[in-house]
Amino acid sequence: MMERVLSWTFGLMLAVLLFGTGIYKFVGPDPNPVFGLIAARSGIGIFEPWLRYATGVVELIAVLMVLWPATRMRGAQLGLLVALGAIVFHLTPWLGIQVPRLPELSAALAEGRTAAQIAAMNLPTDKGAMFLLALAIAGVAIASYFTEKAKQRASAPKAPRPMGAFA
Repeated sequence: MMERVLSWTFGLMLAVLLFGTGIYKFVGPDPNPVFGLIAARSGIGIFEPWLRYATGVVELIAVLMVLWPATRMRGAQLGLLVALGAIVFHLTPWLGIQVPRLPELSAALAEGRTAAQIAAMNLPTDKGAMFLLALAIAGVAIASYFTEKAKQRASAPKAPRPMGAFA
């Protein structure tokens, strides 16, 4: 019974977190401040908008998988994969742990400013909140995965013990 409660608790927490981050990639400001900053700093234009859309689709697929108990473990793995991708980007100079606050960053990107101009603006940061969100999503995804794994082990049929002196 406890595994079932934990399964739904972690599953719903993960679904809410992934839905919030996934839907933002479609209804948020354009250009997306995070992916726009990565594109500006890296010089690789595919990050905004194409990788943003792909990431959003993967997050929303993970939400659907997490909400369906039969695919919850795979959905947790997919959510963890997305969160690890975000963590890796936060650890690179392309994004950083402290990201400029989104409204100011979005306005600078919409004005067509370059990465150097944005850096020179010395915008206030989110103090690592987005990085912590990625860590939280990863933590909930790991908890969901291992809860599902424990639930599977508990419901698996037990193999009969062999009879004999050497068993």
